[in-house]
Amino acid sequence: MGMFPSDHVIADEESYRATIERGVEIAASGENIVVLGIRPNRAETGYGYIEAGSVFSGDALRVRRFTEKPDAQRTAEFLQAGNYYWNSGMFVWSARTLATALQEHLPKTARLLEEIAASFGTRKFESTFRRLYPKCENISIDYAVLEPRSSKGEQASNILCLPAEFGWNDLGSWTALHEHVLSKSKSGDGNVISSDGIFALDAQGNYIHSPGKFVAAVGVNDLIVVETDDALLITTRERAQDVGKVVKHLDEKKLSRLI
Repeated sequence: MGMFPSDHVIADEESYRATIERGVEIAASGENIVVLGIRPNRAETGYGYIEAGSVFSGDALRVRRFTEKPDAQRTAEFLQAGNYYWNSGMFVWSARTLATALQEHLPKTARLLEEIAASFGTRKFESTFRRLYPKCENISIDYAVLEPRSSKGEQASNILCLPAEFGWNDLGSWTALHEHVLSKSKSGDGNVISSDGIFALDAQGNYIHSPGKFVAAVGVNDLIVVETDDALLITTRERAQDVGKVVKHLDEKKLSRLI
């Protein structure tokens, strides 16, 4: 079975399918958890990182540890080291392997899921599911299983990384969206501007979204400007991941209408 987030862009579908088939082959060969690792092309602070160790078989590498969203200095060090990959959040494993891992690392939730599963196919399933599922721990599979399992060491954890290159982008930030749109355009200045008319002078690498208005960008580089009817975002591509802090602020101030 596989886990695949829904908001990713895959450019090379043929290579993607081949990588998944290879992941299935490895997952079926033992109690192995396979994570698809993306070769990083920049020091991105918004992604989790996989540190790869020794070779398992062919192109598959043993995983040493996971690091969730490191700071700029550490991401630069990871990029230079050459054995770190972005954690795509895509995993392949057998159902038995996942169930066993949950029993070991998330035992309370595992017991609840087992009780739900036991009622499947009976008239009590819906009521059992409705009663028990909300009691399961609200935690991502990364924190619940992968990180504690990786602490066993690369030889014992059976977590394996498949380095992949298939044009992946998770569109999780304005910087990622800029990169994705730019890959499909022929903009020589690196600007991605949505507007009703554009004038750019000595401006490069900007993402500007201001539909219905004329945009003049003069002497600015690597900006993110997003205008909606009731809000205006201004940041840089480097700090685009911090937009999440704006969302948190709006939640705290009960301004969810602006999100």
